[in-house]
Amino acid sequence: FTAARALPPGHVSVTDLFEDYLPSDHPLNLDEMLQNPSEYELPLGHPDFADMMDVRHLETPSIAVYFDHPNATESFIAGRALPSGHVSVTEMFEDYLPPDHPLNLDEMMQNPTDYELPLGHPDFSTMMKVEELDLPMIAVYFDHPNVTESFKAGRPLPPGHVSVTDMLEEYLPPGHPLNLDGMLQNPSKYQLPLGHPDFADM
Repeated sequence: FTAARALPPGHVSVTDLFEDYLPSDHPLNLDEMLQNPSEYELPLGHPDFADMMDVRHLETPSIAVYFDHPNATESFIAGRALPSGHVSVTEMFEDYLPPDHPLNLDEMMQNPTDYELPLGHPDFSTMMKVEELDLPMIAVYFDHPNVTESFKAGRPLPPGHVSVTDMLEEYLPPGHPLNLDGMLQNPSKYQLPLGHPDFADM
């Protein structure tokens, strides 16, 4: 209030919450005052609003994600949509949502530019438990091309190359495509997703 930040749209009525406790000479238009704080001033000695709030910690889940998962809060604020095929965020979080929280999480994450995180919303990253991805260590000669650079440049896997699928399939996370050889033989048809590990690290 003293910083002139307005009560956010959709906030529960502060008047309804406090009217039974107001002194007889206190203004009754609390919502209007909090929605337009720059037009009002707290009188000297006014109780601190924080002393009237019982802070309850929100129970949040701990969702396991791989180490290369993008920061969901940063992605949402930047307007980057949830990728197609992502598991349902609604199903993961619906049991933990506050009573007045919108339920269409998937639609909101798929269209982040249509929505705005309210002030004080928990950081999505605090609800994620990062699991380290078990990466193999493949021995190659010193003159082996940089696979990530080759893939991005559209240079296909050369004929007769050992099967990359056979080398890496046991390390792939759930949901990862299994046709590695086909993808590397036709790199121009595919795109590395945001946060994909660098092949050179393997």
